Formats: sequence, C-alpha cells, structure tokens
Amino acid sequence: MSPEPDSPGVADGMRRGGCAANIAVVRRLFEAIETRGDPKDFAARWAAYVEMYDPDVVIHEAFGLPCGGDYSGDDAVARHAQAFNAAWQGLQSINDRSLEPRFLADGDHVIVLWRQKGTSADGEVFDMPAVSVYQMKDGRIIDARMFHFDTAAVIGFLKRASRLVSAES
Repeated sequence: MSPEPDSPGVADGMRRGGCAANIAVVRRLFEAIETRGDPKDFAARWAAYVEMYDPDVVIHEAFGLPCGGDYSGDDAVARHAQAFNAAWQGLQSINDRSLEPRFLADGDHVIVLWRQKGTSADGEVFDMPAVSVYQMKDGRIIDARMFHFDTAAVIGFLKRASRLVSAES
C-alpha cells in the first residue's frame, strides 16, 4: 500500500502522485486487454498498448503455460500477446474478458489482483484469481510478472478446451 504522502523520509518516487500515475498506466493496460476483441481502431489501440511498455521490458509467465516463458527484446510485447491470444482464442466472451482488476501500488511497483476467465465449447467455466506485479520505469512497464493461483488448473482447462476444438474440426 502507498505510504502517506507527507510521511517523514518518504522519497519523491514513493509519494502518492507517483503511485497514482503508475496505477493509471497499468489501468490503461488492463482496459486494453479487456477490449482486445473489438476490431474497432485496432492499430491505434495496439500502438497505445505497446507504448505502455519500456523498450527493454521483460515479461514473465509461468513456463508450463502455453503462453509461458520470459519475453524480452524488441518484439517481447507482440510475442507475449500472440502467445496469450493463441492460448485463449475462442475461450473468452466479452464477459470472460472482464478481469475485475484491483490496483495497489508502492513506489515503482503496481500490483494487480485480477481474475482469469474462460468458457470452453462444452460450457466448462474457468474463473480463477491471479496476481500481476509490474515494475515501472519513467512511467512505463519495465518488468511484468503474472502469477496464477493454480497453474496446473489453467493448463488442464486449456488442454481440455483445445481437445474440444480439435474434435470439432
């Protein structure tokens, strides 16, 4: 949680204003993620989305997930987005895309409590809490780490859902 802005010894970067600005960036990121399925103004949305990340960003996902691994380099954001979309494509209605984020900040870190959701073709509903930790640098995300409550359950759901899609093809 953010310390009080006038607390003795609190560095300028830890003041509430810095935390609020960092939360605003990450809030915009979550809004972009939630509206990713809307083709309207995709190019402008994608440019704004990428702009939220520092060019030297590293994105971390659990290695066992289909979109798992560490993403770095010039195309880190695009590769991570493509892997995530490949894993969850067709499993998230507009309602499933609602992440229900709650934002907390301390200094150059923003923590987001959110929900990963999906619905398979046979109606299996997946809804699990997750946490992301974002480290900020100069108003942009320099490090992103996603933590799912139960990685095995995420993998199981995605495998079952992909088998259904394969069987229908």
